[in-house]
Amino acid sequence: MTKYIALVLAGAALLAFEIFVPGGILGIIGFILLLLAAATAVKVYGGVIGYSLAVIAILIGCLMVYLVVRFFPSSYVGKKLSLSTDMKDSQTGDPGALQLIGVEGIALTILRPAGFAQINGKRVDVVTRGENINQGDKVRVADVEGNRIVVEKV
Repeated sequence: MTKYIALVLAGAALLAFEIFVPGGILGIIGFILLLLAAATAVKVYGGVIGYSLAVIAILIGCLMVYLVVRFFPSSYVGKKLSLSTDMKDSQTGDPGALQLIGVEGIALTILRPAGFAQINGKRVDVVTRGENINQGDKVRVADVEGNRIVVEKV
């Protein structure tokens, strides 16, 4: 029984450490230890007791995996590895891009739907809302969405 308990505790501990040391190796080893504990319980005790202990070991493993997945994003390491803000509300890398809304230019390449346009004398990476625009057609900046400059045909 002590071997079973040691394997379950070691497996659960390694799965818990996965929150602090991401990468998957500790979690995989922990889950293997829990499966080993289940196999040990069935081999040593057999019958109802062995299978019950095996189910308990597997349930502990599933619970630990759930806890890691559920609480990892809010852990210290999870916060360091993930974005803290929603990119949808972020501004473009060029703070002046918002001032381009309504400005006209010329498509330097065929826009289907992405390409380049010359706006205010600068070559700018632009997209359309799905329509194709031929090279040389006049375009107008309709919107700036994050780092995308959306144009429409004039």
